[in-house]
Amino acid sequence: MCDWPQLASKTALCQTEPPEWDLSQGMLFFATVLVPMYERGQVATTSYRNQFPSKPHISIFFFHTGFLMMVTSHRIKMVCAQRGVPVQRGQGLGIEHLWRSFFGYMALALENLNKHILSGGPAWYLINRTVELLSNELHMVDSLWRAHLRGFFAIVMLHGGVETILTTSARRPYIPMNFALVPARDQIDGVYGWSEQDILAVYTHTFYFVFGCPSVLFLAIVRITRLRTLVAGGQSTGALQTTAQDIAESVHRFCISDWTESYALPEDPLRSLLAATFKTAAILYGLLSLPQDLARPFAGTYWDDGAANPSEWARLRHREALLDMVVPTARRLQLSRLSWVLAVLGVAYVDGPEDVQKRILWYLRTILRMEDVGGGAATMLVVFPGYWEAGELGWEKCYSQPCQVLC
Repeated sequence: MCDWPQLASKTALCQTEPPEWDLSQGMLFFATVLVPMYERGQVATTSYRNQFPSKPHISIFFFHTGFLMMVTSHRIKMVCAQRGVPVQRGQGLGIEHLWRSFFGYMALALENLNKHILSGGPAWYLINRTVELLSNELHMVDSLWRAHLRGFFAIVMLHGGVETILTTSARRPYIPMNFALVPARDQIDGVYGWSEQDILAVYTHTFYFVFGCPSVLFLAIVRITRLRTLVAGGQSTGALQTTAQDIAESVHRFCISDWTESYALPEDPLRSLLAATFKTAAILYGLLSLPQDLARPFAGTYWDDGAANPSEWARLRHREALLDMVVPTARRLQLSRLSWVLAVLGVAYVDGPEDVQKRILWYLRTILRMEDVGGGAATMLVVFPGYWEAGELGWEKCYSQPCQVLC
């Protein structure tokens, strides 16, 4: 018979978590997973890592709840990416505990933000807390990102505009410019109080993070969107023709081989590929989204050649050229950086071959499995099949509801 050792006590063994254990674990996840992930997705080599200390510590974060909200949302995104499903609650992935934690942190973050707004908190703090909310919500389906984006613009205006924010914010602002994929009658007014110089100033801060479009072409996209809004508001196309001509000329005049910026650019051949890809996408956006009278200048030489329908001829040629650019460009950078390009192709190929439409959907499903993406791919996967089945060409026909593709 074996004599088992006697326990000194029958009390269950337990070990309490050290103080700030959740923050320590979040910091480890941030330093070892998130920062390297963002660096892999950069379009060009930049000083992104320089924003963070070489030996991160929880004390560097002003608002611990916002940090934990961000870490939790990224954990949710990574699980959804592994399964290839949209970032949406109720998917049956066994992560309901993460969703509960995330929304708990978000409720506290909103309470904190509102408290500091009412007490007249400093601009840099209000901007950073609002950006925290937006950067999490843009990855999720059916989130409140548009409401908080309106709040962001209101805070910027209240505290002296873009210049003040850029000089006082403790971190680089991350501004989503995705109004092109929003119905012309449902635009957020705040951005229209910004000058073109304001928009470019913010864009040069965010280029490295999500978008590889030359600033000249990016500004053209914004100006085209503003034209759409003016037309939807009842302004005559005749009064806008000079503006449309100026925008089209700025796009056609852009020289792919001479692309320079104030920020770091990738080396060739990626630099030339990005320049050509976004130039073609900007032309197509003008052709697809504007009324016929305003779209004509974007047809370029197809109009000069006297084609029977130059805008339609240009659409067919440019969509083929743009589709051919996706693969060689995506070989040299993360495919999700071409989400805006796929948004344009989805509209352009309403009457295209079925195999091309399937190819576009395959690209979007591939993006859905990437760890660092927004919610636009999930939305387009729902929008495009219905739009193609209806078979009626039109930007507003496709994007009748807002789609959070960053552009």
